[in-house]
Amino acid sequence: YTHYIQGTGSVLQTGDGSKEATDSAYQLYFQAVEGGLPSPETALIPLELRFFTPREVANLMCFPPDFKFPSDLADKHVYKLLGNSVNVLVISNILRHLLLDY
Repeated sequence: YTHYIQGTGSVLQTGDGSKEATDSAYQLYFQAVEGGLPSPETALIPLELRFFTPREVANLMCFPPDFKFPSDLADKHVYKLLGNSVNVLVISNILRHLLLDY
């Protein structure tokens, strides 16, 4: 993804990913916002934006495939926990280096 809209979290663009299509959609969006038009987000529909799922975020953070959050935890809280975490692979390599190389 190439742009940030405040308050959205991480989104994935699944539609036309060309720079021209993306720039055009965002230009229409910002014109609608500045013009006070209702529902400016409709300008972004052609980009087919969607939020990353908690599992996709966990995958990006290198959590093991079998890692699960408690089922009673709302997605909102899972996203917050993942957002406050660190990449598991990076930390494991740092710890390995610190503990085995010194």
